[in-house]
Amino acid sequence: MFRLSLLLLLTTPLAAQWTTDQVYREYIWVTPPDSGEAFLRVGGRFGYAAQPGKLPDSLQQDDALLFPQALDLAGATRATLTFEKVLGHEDSRDLHVALNGNTPISVPEPTDVPAPQTEYMYHTDVSVEVPLGQLHEGHDNRFTLTLDTAQRWGWPQNLFYAVILRVYYPDEAGPEIDYPQDRTVPPTSYLYIKDVKPGDQLADYIFIGRDIDWSGRGVQQRKHWQSHRGEPLHTIGRSQDTSNFLAQAWQTEWLPNQTSFSVQARVLGADGKYRVSAPLENLTLAPRPYTVAVYGGEAPRNWVTRSGAFEQSIAVSDSIDRASAFRVNWVSWSPCYSNGVFLNGHLIWDRTEECYSFATHSPEYHDHDVSYLQQGENVISTALTPLFRGQMVHGMEVQWPGMQLLVKYGK
Repeated sequence: MFRLSLLLLLTTPLAAQWTTDQVYREYIWVTPPDSGEAFLRVGGRFGYAAQPGKLPDSLQQDDALLFPQALDLAGATRATLTFEKVLGHEDSRDLHVALNGNTPISVPEPTDVPAPQTEYMYHTDVSVEVPLGQLHEGHDNRFTLTLDTAQRWGWPQNLFYAVILRVYYPDEAGPEIDYPQDRTVPPTSYLYIKDVKPGDQLADYIFIGRDIDWSGRGVQQRKHWQSHRGEPLHTIGRSQDTSNFLAQAWQTEWLPNQTSFSVQARVLGADGKYRVSAPLENLTLAPRPYTVAVYGGEAPRNWVTRSGAFEQSIAVSDSIDRASAFRVNWVSWSPCYSNGVFLNGHLIWDRTEECYSFATHSPEYHDHDVSYLQQGENVISTALTPLFRGQMVHGMEVQWPGMQLLVKYGK
């Protein structure tokens, strides 16, 4: 079955998603940019607990990680921890977080990844509620992350690109997005915040509707908020243009056709708190001389190209006679060891990119390449990573939900 198409009309209510009139502070734990790795390893021989001294004292003491910021808990109503998590090695399980020496909290596997989730490559965010009583006002807030030490080939490992602590306060009326009254959206337009307050620092804008899912959920109809190292990733955009009502350009050339959609914003105020707007609803695409459709299908288990050749089926329900261009979209880890991506047996991507790192891909194809598309079933595949100097190398990991297609059709 096609999980993406079944869930087109659903959104996923997670603590990491935005709710109208929310007020919160955000404290982001990330590795230093010059530390050699953009992520934190948990578990196994290279886990942070086994490498004392790798991180600065401001971030780690013994087997505990430290939030470097001072927490403001005055008037707080609740708190959450959100983990930008990569499965890492299959069969790694039972992640727990313990705050300030308290009883460890179980961190669930992502609900939108098929069970057993520990058998799928994924890169997504998962959240847990944190009792306020486990946090300290000010500094000296520390946490530990642990995995089950068992793993079928002896190396349990998760990777974390950020750990985000959000402290929430009583709701307030949020900012308001400014947009023309007719609510039609051309290929390029601008979003603004009404009544920007003195000291407002920035605004993040997100799309609510159907589009490529970059969040690792495999849900295309959703609030499209995700981050990388705590910063927005594949959103409408972030504006710091306080002299111009926090204006943000919005590019919708490749936005899939749909009946209506919404946008939402959060504004970082002078007091260091984010405030979330109500969605600006009932937006529609302005007439354009083409249409765009989005397609997806379920990725195979443990899509790691060092392990073998893999393929994924994606159904294109429309006639391709009018197709003029398409994009293939996916999230990967360590794409330098790719040995090619194929569409219906045709090589369409074969590049050397960074090793041991996170990447997103959206190559675009025109002209003769469009003839590789088929109405009905399309098979996207990856080849086995070859040996390098006679030795096995890591291989590209394709993260759940695998490949997604955007196809542009002329009228």
